[in-house]
Amino acid sequence: MSETRGYSYEDFLLDPQKMRFSRSERGSLILKLDGEEYTDLKIRRAFPLEESDRYIGVFAAEDQELGTIEDPQQLDDQSRQALRDELDKIYFQPQVLAFNSLDEEFGVLRGQIETTSGPRQLEIRGYRTNVRMLSGSRAIIEDVDGNRYLIANWRTLPRRTREILGL
Repeated sequence: MSETRGYSYEDFLLDPQKMRFSRSERGSLILKLDGEEYTDLKIRRAFPLEESDRYIGVFAAEDQELGTIEDPQQLDDQSRQALRDELDKIYFQPQVLAFNSLDEEFGVLRGQIETTSGPRQLEIRGYRTNVRMLSGSRAIIEDVDGNRYLIANWRTLPRRTREILGL
């Protein structure tokens, strides 16, 4: 791997066998790592759109980087579930199941959609930059409130919907 300022990529990897995630009584994420307990954690995906299940950054108070979990599947079941729950809270990203209506007026898209989290009102301004194709046939939509919605396969959408979205 490449070297950066005397460190290699492997220097920042956390060993899943030496760490345990759990929840406090109040529901906060706790990490036990090398005999230390960290309670004020921040968890970040390195690649939230393309590799959302890999490369998870773990940070302690004041953004002190503890390291990166390359493959969370290697964590024990309880730790994996606690981490997954935390990521789901941070990266709320329902999947679009259907577009019930979608229209464009004055450069603003408005519509009603069905998602994995229930029905939603959708409003997208600047949709040429807020509707993005990802790898394969996936796309992501970001609404005016900053919510992101995943389209698992944009090719299956009705032609008119694809044209309005610019897909």
